[in-house]
Amino acid sequence: MKKIRYIFGLLVASIVLYSCVKQNYDNPPDTSQVDPNLTVNVHVSDLSNRILAAGAGSSYQFTGDSILSGIVTADDRSGNFYKQIVIQDSTGGIVIGIDRTNLYVDYPVGRKVYINLKGLVLVDYKGIPEIVFSVTNNSGSLSVSGIPSGLLTNTVVKASFPHTTQPLIIKFADIQSLGAAYCINRLVTFENMEFDSASANQIYALPSILSNGTSRTIHDCPLTSSITMYNSGYATFQPAITPSGKGTITGIYSVYNTTPQFLIRDTSDIHLTAPRDCIQ
Repeated sequence: MKKIRYIFGLLVASIVLYSCVKQNYDNPPDTSQVDPNLTVNVHVSDLSNRILAAGAGSSYQFTGDSILSGIVTADDRSGNFYKQIVIQDSTGGIVIGIDRTNLYVDYPVGRKVYINLKGLVLVDYKGIPEIVFSVTNNSGSLSVSGIPSGLLTNTVVKASFPHTTQPLIIKFADIQSLGAAYCINRLVTFENMEFDSASANQIYALPSILSNGTSRTIHDCPLTSSITMYNSGYATFQPAITPSGKGTITGIYSVYNTTPQFLIRDTSDIHLTAPRDCIQ
């Protein structure tokens, strides 16, 4: 009987320990208000224009004491973004690659951050300006490594929270007139949008055991153009059903090589509640 009680005690202790560990793992985002007020001497548009002009696959390593600042507009909370955050200043948006998960705990949407660029690499990764730790080019095949977790404190410096970034409200035609360097990686809202008939009333993405990600098509109405919405098979909203109505869609405007692409943060970015108008 003593042996049974002893084993039972170990089981209870193990459950309690596991619960404590799990609770720490699910810590809420840091909402501190401290701002180190670092001196900013570079803006997103400077970097985007420079690397996009250099061409696909190009890269540049920072050697000087350059500081970039922006507000986090996309994090990895839902899993639709992986090991990266997107930040935006008044001139544009850019991806920050980080070799860590659960980034939303320290860098949630609305967090102001400073990026100490010295030693980091600016790269055009398949048409997207990104800041990463290193780039490897093997016979034209590009791979990137995110900023190591151990360097984050001094490299991706946390500042005040929360801040609100208003999305850029645009039409498809505006992207061409404004220019890719201006729109890429920005938080945008498209109005009068619908999923096409093949994408409405479908799960957002196939499960990860079948595919890493699934493309769904959204278009404006009246119909002038469409864009691919990419949804990760690992996203928490993967099994949710896409709506069939009409309305607004907010997210990060992106490209994959030269193909326009759109990524939502989670399903709260989708507001398609009006009656459907177009059949496509």
